[in-house]
Amino acid sequence: MSMLGLNSYFSITDILVTEERIHSEIKKLLPNLGFLCPSSDRQDLEPGTRIDLPLWLADALSKSRQPIVTCETPKIFKDSYKEILHADACAVELSKWCQHYYELGLHLPQMSVEDSSKLAEFLLEVFKSRFVVIIDWEHNVSTPALKGQISVLEKKLYLQGDIGRQQLLNWLNKGVKHIKTSTVLNNIRKRKRMDV
Repeated sequence: MSMLGLNSYFSITDILVTEERIHSEIKKLLPNLGFLCPSSDRQDLEPGTRIDLPLWLADALSKSRQPIVTCETPKIFKDSYKEILHADACAVELSKWCQHYYELGLHLPQMSVEDSSKLAEFLLEVFKSRFVVIIDWEHNVSTPALKGQISVLEKKLYLQGDIGRQQLLNWLNKGVKHIKTSTVLNNIRKRKRMDV
């Protein structure tokens, strides 16, 4: 979790991820909060009203002793979208689905531990299949269009790979030009000649 910068108060990524809006259903009457639902002209939020809430708020309201809302899994994590990723994850433009796809998946409030572990395994599978393509893009000539297809986490990985490749090339160029025989080896050779 710490690798992604999740659950950190000062993490900008964490703040952006938890600002994603998810569909929620109100379970209790909420007086004087009708203005939160733009399609309603009532003063109160009635039970059964569906509204989009930021993830941080929906998560907090759904985990209280008596849940005020229930959260719906975003459509990009439902079975129909999972089937698309199972078919060919590399062909999907994840940035159009969600800029922080992996991080959002790990932040989702889940009903059971089993569901959250299944989602984590699925995200890992998707990442592994896309990792090969990202490395391939990094080793070949990069185009701006490719960077628009990948999520924020994948962009960071791509940029780190590019920086690493440039550093390796710089090191190889410096090392090849100035190879000289060490003075210790020269002295050993001289001694062997003198002994012969």
